[in-house]
Amino acid sequence: MSYLSLKKYEYSHHGDSPKEYKRRFECYDSKHIDFNIGSYPAFFVETKEIRDSVCNLYKMDRTVIKLCQELPAEAITHFMVRCLMDEVQISNSIEGVNSTRKEIRDAYEKKSKRFKGIVSKYQLLLSGETIPMISCKDIRTLYDDLVLAEVLEESEKDRPDGKIFRKDHVSVYGNKMESIHEGIYPEEAIIDSMNLALKYLNNDSEELLYRVAVFHYMLGYIHPFYNGNGRLNRFISSYMLSHDLSPLIAFRLSYTVKDEQSSYNKAFDECNDKANFGELTMFVEVFLNILTESMSNLILSLEKRKTAWDKYAGNVSALPFGDKKYYPEVYTALIMYELFATEGAGMNDIMNGANISRPTLHKILESIKETGLLKVDDSGKRFSYGIRLEKIDELLNAASTLKK
Repeated sequence: MSYLSLKKYEYSHHGDSPKEYKRRFECYDSKHIDFNIGSYPAFFVETKEIRDSVCNLYKMDRTVIKLCQELPAEAITHFMVRCLMDEVQISNSIEGVNSTRKEIRDAYEKKSKRFKGIVSKYQLLLSGETIPMISCKDIRTLYDDLVLAEVLEESEKDRPDGKIFRKDHVSVYGNKMESIHEGIYPEEAIIDSMNLALKYLNNDSEELLYRVAVFHYMLGYIHPFYNGNGRLNRFISSYMLSHDLSPLIAFRLSYTVKDEQSSYNKAFDECNDKANFGELTMFVEVFLNILTESMSNLILSLEKRKTAWDKYAGNVSALPFGDKKYYPEVYTALIMYELFATEGAGMNDIMNGANISRPTLHKILESIKETGLLKVDDSGKRFSYGIRLEKIDELLNAASTLKK
């Protein structure tokens, strides 16, 4: 990060940081926020790097939209569900909460109540449904729906005990279990601070990406609950991002936060330090960098799958029995589930996609199985099917060699 925090500035300009603070705070590109960090009003400087990051993110988002349009809608739906499950699992893991892909899948399919709240809320991002985030009570309702059940499963003592939030002190601990931040206290101060934070989050006259970054910091600084703040914060960021960007980016945030945990924590700690006079430029930069990396990884993932889809789905006729009735449709369904879904296709999935009867599908799957291409998973309550892409590669390479 090229931009020096005021604390670091003091190291090389002994005694000059108050003057530099005044210059930054009063400069044309300074954005003032009605919120205090310690005894200083919060602000950040809209640097060239920050402006470039915002422009680049919207440009990358257009690339994501274009890639999605070039793939079958059903494939993107499967991919979204896959990303949703990864996001929930990783968001949990950041907080030290163990959750398996099967548990998340069961919650998604309403087969289990565990993680039902967080999964159902992330599902709302797919539907575009509005979630109220205007008042402190809205945040408490969201918290209860999202993570309260799992928080209480971890520890009953973490139940919110105030009128809305917590009524006692709370500390944020670092990797070495040292206290690195004290959440705002008492609850009246938490409520006042959350009202200011929500007012900023909902200020449509400000760039959305700035609002998301700054609110993300503010909620972490306030720390309104004893536990579950991180999961709540990442969901709110994802929800807000899904308003202006492709919903897919909303399911990639936790993955990158986990990868960049060190720089994320460092920026948060720097902004908390009184030697930085309430400046949030460092956190805004890091948060936008995390979004940029998330978007970049998303584009790479979509490009990789699109290349594979074009290759495999475009050559089904070259596969065994690929010129016979119904086989191309079955191959196409198997390839789609293999590339985009969280697990293999069930019989009903393939029947609906290929529009064929169960007996006919059963015969076709048996024929494909004999070629060595079919993958069968019988470990669950239902059989699921996939296709061995490496075997398709062998067949296509052999066919290409014969043509030569």
